[in-house]
Amino acid sequence: MSCNNYCNVYNYDYHTPTEWKYNSEQEITAAEEQRELAQRLTLEADRLFGQAKDSVIKNKLDIDYQSKVKVKDIEYKCKEIEKQKGDLDEEICLLLGYQVRIENANKLLVGDALDVIAECLRLRNCRQSMDLVFDDVEKELLRERELIFGINDQLEELQDKVILQIRKLRTFVYNLTVDLRRKKNTLKIEEQNENLNENNVEISILNNRNIFKPATISTTEWDQFTLDIISAANKVLVDGRPIRAFFDKCLNKMFEDLVSQSAAVDLAFKLRVEEYLEVIEKLNEQRVETVKNVEEVQETIEKMKKAIDDREAYLALAHSRLLNRTRREGVELCRDELELRLYDEVVQLEHDVKSLQNMMAESVECRRRLKQSTARIDVQLQIKQNSLRIDNELCTEQRKRINYRAF
Repeated sequence: MSCNNYCNVYNYDYHTPTEWKYNSEQEITAAEEQRELAQRLTLEADRLFGQAKDSVIKNKLDIDYQSKVKVKDIEYKCKEIEKQKGDLDEEICLLLGYQVRIENANKLLVGDALDVIAECLRLRNCRQSMDLVFDDVEKELLRERELIFGINDQLEELQDKVILQIRKLRTFVYNLTVDLRRKKNTLKIEEQNENLNENNVEISILNNRNIFKPATISTTEWDQFTLDIISAANKVLVDGRPIRAFFDKCLNKMFEDLVSQSAAVDLAFKLRVEEYLEVIEKLNEQRVETVKNVEEVQETIEKMKKAIDDREAYLALAHSRLLNRTRREGVELCRDELELRLYDEVVQLEHDVKSLQNMMAESVECRRRLKQSTARIDVQLQIKQNSLRIDNELCTEQRKRINYRAF
């Protein structure tokens, strides 16, 4: 029975002796090759171990030296950054002082001076009648208000410049701070690396092949980066320092203009008050004279009344006599000398009474006009005294709130 037939009968996959022998020889040959390869690898490993040990020692010494050089370079740059940052912080502090000064000036002008001027104008609008005049005081107050508006615009412009300069400086302070923080972080890393050795590191770190990325910034770019920031910051610092002198000049000029205009307003108030006092004095004198004239006219009217009463009594007497003579009878009722004399007396008395009455009417009218004049003078005195109170008391009290010297 053949082998194939046997396999078919028992349904097994049998090999031949020849195949068995060949397979054994192959296994022995492969094992021998693996043993020889292991020997070669051992020899190569010993060689590489010695070579790697020498290379590690050499690289470690070189890395330690480069690390010290790098640390010194970073420390030097940190000092330069801190010095430049200190200069910027000092300049920012000075500019913040100017900003506060400008804000206080704006508050003084808008919050106090303009309010005082507006209140003075409002009070002066309470003047009455002809005293509500557009005088020199009004002109100087409006001129002062316009000056403050102009100065306020200039202050806002100066403030914008200060804020812009502060922002520029703060930008460089931020850049320097970030750069300084990064360099100090690098120093910490280098210090940490210096304390590391082959015995205190985690071997598991080798399992992560993507734990770090190679640096893409060259040493020249790294060195130039800090130099550029310091150079640009120093340029902004130097260019911005004359701004403070410009601010001082502008603020001093504004102060001088405000003080000068304030003096002009005060002088206008003083002259106006003197005018009021002069007019009030004249009106008082005129009132005294007018009252005196009223009394004199009143006395004249009383005298005229008495004279009219006396003449009317004589007129009544003459009429009575004429009436009695009309009772004569017959030829006795004639126009004799006495009759004519009585008629003449009546005519004369009527003329005198009429003249006195006309004169008294004129005197009464004169008294009425004098009393009207007195009333008008009283009204004018009241108006002038009200205006005097507004300018000499109320407005003067308001003006005390202005203190440009605090500018």
